[in-house]
Amino acid sequence: MELIVKHADGDTKVKIDRRGAEYQLQIGDQSYVILSAEAANGVRSLLVDGGQYEVSVRSLGEDRYEVTTTAGAATVQVQDPLTQLAEVAHEKQGGTGRQRVAAYMPGRVVSVLVAEGEAVTAGQGLLVLEAMKMENEIQAEQAGVIAKLHVTPGQAVDRGDPLFELEPAGQPDRGAGGQV
Repeated sequence: MELIVKHADGDTKVKIDRRGAEYQLQIGDQSYVILSAEAANGVRSLLVDGGQYEVSVRSLGEDRYEVTTTAGAATVQVQDPLTQLAEVAHEKQGGTGRQRVAAYMPGRVVSVLVAEGEAVTAGQGLLVLEAMKMENEIQAEQAGVIAKLHVTPGQAVDRGDPLFELEPAGQPDRGAGGQV
């Protein structure tokens, strides 16, 4: 499973593979094997590369957590890559105007569920992207019209390749050369 951990120092990609009580973590270029056991009062005891650490994690809601160790406490937000992609695209657009969605990681387009010019509703599936051996349905963040499809079924995509453009409902179509 791949996650994005947002913290005070920025965003960090974390890949986690669980095997029983053992976790294989990859954070950037670093790999760690972690053994986890429950201690008292919801505290977890972690063995990481020969060192022992006590960690408490408390949910703050909406994918936010307070992580407490002997070194102190920090608040983090944990997102899957699709959620982060939608958030970044929305921020780049200033929350308004045409939404241009790009691939969040290398993969292959399994199917395209809509056509250019088609009206869509918020949450409607637009295409299916296979990445890291998992099929992910990319959904419309908001109601609108598919202004442009950049991919076809079977097409390989790299991180950052455009997938589609969505013109929000009630917005004028600015065309392919329009300002986005």
